[in-house]
Amino acid sequence: MVARTVAGVTSWRGKLTRLVLVLLFSWGLLEGLLRLTAPFLGTDVCNELVRSYSNEPGGIYYFEPHSKLNFPYPNDHKRVAVNGRIWHHDTDQRAFRNPPDTPHDILVFGDSFLYGHGVEEPQTAVAQLRQRYGWKVYNMARQGDSIWQEYILFRLWFDELKPKHIILCPFGNDFWDIEGPRTPEDQQDPPEFKPGFIEQVRANINNPEIRKPFGNWWTSSYCYRLVAMVKRRLQHRNDFHPETDESRKIADFEREGHYYTLLFEDMLKRCRAAGCTLDMVYIDTATDSDYWREQQLKLGVFFKDLCSRNQVPYYSTRELLQGHEEYVLPNDGHLNPEGNRVLADFIARECPKTWPKD
Repeated sequence: MVARTVAGVTSWRGKLTRLVLVLLFSWGLLEGLLRLTAPFLGTDVCNELVRSYSNEPGGIYYFEPHSKLNFPYPNDHKRVAVNGRIWHHDTDQRAFRNPPDTPHDILVFGDSFLYGHGVEEPQTAVAQLRQRYGWKVYNMARQGDSIWQEYILFRLWFDELKPKHIILCPFGNDFWDIEGPRTPEDQQDPPEFKPGFIEQVRANINNPEIRKPFGNWWTSSYCYRLVAMVKRRLQHRNDFHPETDESRKIADFEREGHYYTLLFEDMLKRCRAAGCTLDMVYIDTATDSDYWREQQLKLGVFFKDLCSRNQVPYYSTRELLQGHEEYVLPNDGHLNPEGNRVLADFIARECPKTWPKD
């Protein structure tokens, strides 16, 4: 009887061990397959599994809590995948997408369009300004940046880099990107202006403890991320419902415009005090999408008026890009290499018209 019991226990343990091994092997096989194929499984699956634009393991960012701003890692070299596009993300010692020792007579601020989403660094508009026009231009554009991120970066690096010219390149979602990180109270009284704010951010980004990614080995698993994505879909947590109350939309736009104006005008004041010019190139893609059209047009009016009041040169890419699908990455919306070349030509043709002659 005892022998049978021992044999039974041994058999049960053996079966359990085999089951665990099979599950581990299956999990490892699925994990490997997902990592190999994620960029080719559609934009949503690619973005959810790889999470290149995140501060999680494998992402290009870490989170700085004082500013609520994501910073890329300096001297970072990653192969990233977003929207099914694969490219290399290489940063310099300041964590911007430039080759080592890039000169910085001209600084370009913007979001993913100027960062060069979906293309290699030599194909970006900023790189082509260097290569084809001989500009000493430094790319400070990053995915997702709006005025508050650009203002913080400006304050962190302007005194060190001492540029002659700054080109600010806003996009149609710049006001939307203000919401969340900056409360309505913040927009009325910008935290960026408070004493010691920039100094605290500077100290934090030089602190190795701050540069740790969120999550752990389990949350970095593509299997885990796939299950989490399916769960969210089933719970409809990705549903987006745009604001429909017209009075609320108007109030939000006015508040966001007030905040944008405060940061922009302080940046401009500091530039002029240092003998540096500031130009605005509004990246208006003239899309037919209902999601973007109204906001792009409203922001075009706002930016043009803002620049007119402050005697800042203003340029829009609306006519340049309108109707030119051949300049855009398919199923993405960002500029392809040809679109980046056309944008570089536009900037090189327009911006120097008002610059002082050296």
